[in-house]
Amino acid sequence: MAGPDFLDWKQQAQSFEKMAGYGYGFGTLSINGNADQAMNAFVTDDFWAITGAQPSPGRTFAPGERDVAILGRGIFERRLGSDPNIIGKTVTLDGRAVTVVGVMPPGFRFQFPQSAPSVTELTEIDAYEPSDMSPANQVRGRNMAIVNVVARLKPGTSIQQARAEMEAIQARIARENPKSFYDLVTLRVVPLHEKLVGNARRALLVLLAAVGFVMLIACANLANLLLARASARQKEIAVRAALGAGRLRVVWQFLAEGVVLSVLGGAVGLLLARWGIALMVRLGPQAVPRLAETSMDGRVLGFTFAVSLLSCLLFGLGPAVACSQTKLHHVLKEGGWTASGAVGLNIRRLLVGGELALALVLLVGAGLMLKSFWRMNARPAGFDPESILVMRISLSGPNYRAMPQQLAYIEQALQRLEAAPGVRAAGIAKSTVRGVVGVEGAPPYPPGQGPQTTYHTRSAGYFRAMGVRLLKGRWMTDAESTEVVLVNETFARVVFGADDPIGRRIRIPRQQPAPAAAIVGVVSDLKATKLDADAEPEVYIPYRQSNFVRMEDVVVKTAGNPVGMASALRELVSAIDRTQPVYHVETLEQALADSISPRRFNLFLLGVFAAVAVVLGAVGIYGVMSYMVTQRTHEIGVRMALGARQGEVLRMVVRQGMLVAAVGIMCGAAAALALTRLMGSLLYEVTATDPSTFVAVCLALGAAALAACCAPAVKAARVDPIVALRYE
Repeated sequence: MAGPDFLDWKQQAQSFEKMAGYGYGFGTLSINGNADQAMNAFVTDDFWAITGAQPSPGRTFAPGERDVAILGRGIFERRLGSDPNIIGKTVTLDGRAVTVVGVMPPGFRFQFPQSAPSVTELTEIDAYEPSDMSPANQVRGRNMAIVNVVARLKPGTSIQQARAEMEAIQARIARENPKSFYDLVTLRVVPLHEKLVGNARRALLVLLAAVGFVMLIACANLANLLLARASARQKEIAVRAALGAGRLRVVWQFLAEGVVLSVLGGAVGLLLARWGIALMVRLGPQAVPRLAETSMDGRVLGFTFAVSLLSCLLFGLGPAVACSQTKLHHVLKEGGWTASGAVGLNIRRLLVGGELALALVLLVGAGLMLKSFWRMNARPAGFDPESILVMRISLSGPNYRAMPQQLAYIEQALQRLEAAPGVRAAGIAKSTVRGVVGVEGAPPYPPGQGPQTTYHTRSAGYFRAMGVRLLKGRWMTDAESTEVVLVNETFARVVFGADDPIGRRIRIPRQQPAPAAAIVGVVSDLKATKLDADAEPEVYIPYRQSNFVRMEDVVVKTAGNPVGMASALRELVSAIDRTQPVYHVETLEQALADSISPRRFNLFLLGVFAAVAVVLGAVGIYGVMSYMVTQRTHEIGVRMALGARQGEVLRMVVRQGMLVAAVGIMCGAAAALALTRLMGSLLYEVTATDPSTFVAVCLALGAAALAACCAPAVKAARVDPIVALRYE
């Protein structure tokens, strides 16, 4: 938003205790004569009260204080070795001498989102500066969006009430300033937590559910183990009971054994978790919110201890009670295959069916995300990212505050790059503003209902470097004498439908009023920053007609491997002015891979959990069938002595095992149909009930269950009738 709008909001809004403005800016920070690129934050006075952050060491800004800075914790530790003597010393920030008055405390990371699409990374802030939002300093007027706003609600005020009030205030401001571009801007009032976490919350809940399913499967296996041990010890328990052992004592004995298993399992799990967390933080993508802050603390230890004991009670109490209720005379008189053993086997089959059902839900979730990821990579991005290098420049300091100096630097950089050996094309890219489109001669859209459009600044060389296709009209040039734009295919379809957009004029938000720009061409949709985002309406403005070009992405198309040319090309640009850093040098393929790294990370974790679940489920069904074969060895021997063939015995065992698997798979499919709908926002061009995924997963899990049944079935088929008839 614009500075004057922020002042009006702060004065008129009654829903908030405090309101602060903030913004990001790339610049140059020089400490002890060593200059480097830095991410700076500009904040108003109330920012500290709203966030509750207090520098340590040092202090916050005094009201009206200027030429001071608070350093971020990261740069304080990396560049200064945590030297507290930096307080009161002078550093150079964008060519200005400022005094360091504080250092942000450990654990505080300013990662509030920037509304401008040009700053998409949640980057740690290196320096904080006071922002002068006084009315006398608002020379840019209401057509320059430079401020983001964060505010704290008053007690008892809902987000809906605040949103309604802000919409009314913004509508009043728009009526009082008809020459500004308020009809192209959409106001959004959302909780900060929602803005920060975004889609990560849904993904984390899915992963948490996956962990819960794996735990339930493991607990079911534990219950199976305890049931098997209890069945094998029936005679021992019967003898102890006959000698005077009470039922409660038997229950306590089994519970104690279960507690030992649970505690040992929890301890081993904590050790594995400690290594796993370190590995996850090291290998995980930076785009996952607050992943680097993940650690084990007292809450994790307490939760693990509680879950271990609870799982023991829930899954160990049943076998303990079942054993304590053994009928002594039946057990002491009968052989190995008792009625109580049959009941125990049925319970174990039920547990295995539940394991397979849970495993199928996890497999379906992993399968949907895998197919979504495949679709994401297979969908054309609108350009060929191969052999493209990207780098970022951020013009800062007093020498680049005026547009002519910025243009001179950009043009010199492009000339040097295009003249370099092995370079086919070079261009610049900058995202400017996002808002609702205004078409000349057409009625304006109702508030909040128009298509959201991103207005980009581009040079003509950008489209050559990216290999963008021209679908209609002509290309724009760097020397346009009138206001012109290119639009993408989605913009033409959404805004004009079947009508020809060439020659139509649209209004563009600018710092100074300007004539509407004529559409001269339609280009293919580009997904140059995110592969997992659907194409949206976009407008491309010649960079000479932009408000400012201080921060730019430079795109270079090379004839060979761009990695080998990166250092030389970076040096070409850096040599123009050594005070202006060139950074974020990487291939476009790597940048695109980073854009979907959170999805890839979630897919990996969910895939691991699903694989563990399948293994546990297969182990469970193998254990049940092996136990059944062992318990029924005498019966199998009788069958074979009476003429049953090995193939018949094998089919009998496999049939019984696959019946359990089929019931589990059907129940799991029904549960997956209900639960995977919660994953809708995590999927890309795949429905949560995708039939092919469900069929493939059911067949795969069925095959795993069949493989698990084969070994016990073969063992049963090879039983020697003579030995089996003597088996108890």
